[in-house]
Amino acid sequence: MGWFVGALAVMVASQLVRLFQTEPLPWLVCDYVGRAGALAILLATPQAREVAFRKSQRTLAGWKLPFCIIGLVIFDRLGWYVCNLLMPSRSFGVYPAPQGWLRLVDMTLGLALVAFSEELMFRRCARYVLRAKLGDGTPMVIATSLLFASYHWTFGTRTIVSAGLFGAAAMIFYVQSSVIWPVIFAHYLADVLAFD
Repeated sequence: MGWFVGALAVMVASQLVRLFQTEPLPWLVCDYVGRAGALAILLATPQAREVAFRKSQRTLAGWKLPFCIIGLVIFDRLGWYVCNLLMPSRSFGVYPAPQGWLRLVDMTLGLALVAFSEELMFRRCARYVLRAKLGDGTPMVIATSLLFASYHWTFGTRTIVSAGLFGAAAMIFYVQSSVIWPVIFAHYLADVLAFD
């Protein structure tokens, strides 16, 4: 469990440093360094590497995966829309939108890093860490989605709630399918739509 806390601490530390960045390049560097640092901890620790990067057998029919991916993306956008309608906007941090080549890098490699690092941490690793205490049902889904939601604290209540909803749906999809790549792909698509 120490490896999970360490990797998560690196990601949270980068968020704190990011709060003081007002220009796109330093903000993105802080974000990417925190995510890459967390992934490095997962790679460097044998138990973490076994959990985070193992190959899994799919337990959901292959033809269902595209429908689940599209459903998860639609669910995320609807959740965000409803949260925007019902909740006040209060944010602690600002995403300084990059332009030009930096935007292209962020929309491709950057959002891929976001989806990959967050899904490994908050779906695969968090499930592994919490399953011994909470089982593999509703309490684990709730706990991991609350953890995922609280990681998005810098962007305020709307984002916290919509991230929690996405986190719960993503965990259910992950538990049903037993493979992480479709959830990573859905997360990436949802982020592309959110930032476009």
